[in-house]
Amino acid sequence: MAKREIKSVINGIITDIYSARTLDEAKELFIKFVDATNIKDSDKQKMLEEAANMTSLRKIQMYATNAMFKYEGLGID
Repeated sequence: MAKREIKSVINGIITDIYSARTLDEAKELFIKFVDATNIKDSDKQKMLEEAANMTSLRKIQMYATNAMFKYEGLGID
């Protein structure tokens, strides 16, 4: 039996977040995307709060990447 590959829903927006030119643009992309997904409500709320409190473009990019990896079983806490 072939191993099933798990893909994070965030994978669909990572490129856009890394293409964002400003922190506010990246936050808006991430927040709108996460808010519209079927992620478990408690996880979604935590992700939205974390994103809203990000203070640099690099931090929101890293946070989005780690969230994607975590869902795929590759993340670090």
